[in-house]
Amino acid sequence: MFGVAVASLQRLDEAERERYQALYCGLCLALKREFGQVSRVALSYDLAFLVMLYDSLYEPDERQGRTRCITHPRKKVPYAIGEFDRYCAALSVALAYHKCLDDVADDDSKKARIAQAALRGPYEKAAAAFPEQCAVIEGAMAAIAAIERDAHAAPDAASVAFGDMLGFLFECVPGRFPDLWSTQLRDLGFWLGRFVYLMDAAVDFRQDARSGSYNPFVRLSPEPDPQAMRDMLGCLAARACEAFERLPLVQDANIMRSVLYSGIWQKFNAEYRA
Repeated sequence: MFGVAVASLQRLDEAERERYQALYCGLCLALKREFGQVSRVALSYDLAFLVMLYDSLYEPDERQGRTRCITHPRKKVPYAIGEFDRYCAALSVALAYHKCLDDVADDDSKKARIAQAALRGPYEKAAAAFPEQCAVIEGAMAAIAAIERDAHAAPDAASVAFGDMLGFLFECVPGRFPDLWSTQLRDLGFWLGRFVYLMDAAVDFRQDARSGSYNPFVRLSPEPDPQAMRDMLGCLAARACEAFERLPLVQDANIMRSVLYSGIWQKFNAEYRA
């Protein structure tokens, strides 16, 4: 999800920061175990948020410990692995792979080509494990690419397509779908997905305006209007938070609120400082 759904660490105490890191490291270990060492390039805090959401909602058994890894060779760091890490690892790989395809199509990025080649094998494994979810991702990304090529498309059409995709991925919890919380999970994914797509566009406004790459905000105005963008994004964030608050979450709730109420704005605030 493009590095948007990240906690605001200043809102967390030391124990919460360690817990957040443990979930992140657990997802990293799941990536290595399920899809190979190279798949760790797809690791992100965005999908660690989804692990945390599922763990809080369904309260599965969890394996905890401390380990060293290539990024922490000297000191053991905490990890926590549960029932949903495999699914979130697969989504990490699939979304990262299609992001690489998109970057290659946009500007023939050499870096994206290398990453795409590295992730091809892990993506094939992810698609074999979760074919329906990966098919939905492929279809959504193709639809978004078509929207971005259409000069007459509505400015929010691509964000709706991305939101629909993320809503489906949030809702289809392996071994749990459908259940009592499917509608709330779909709503959270939909509104958060729309927010993520448009946040990425807001942050990339100047770059896309120079390069001519598709950007819904650039189509609306040749110059950035931070307040208008903030207002639009604020409405989407509010809907995502509303869906989140309808879920019976206790464990790690403060960490997740630090993501949804503050963390998702960090890139915007860095790009458009008052």
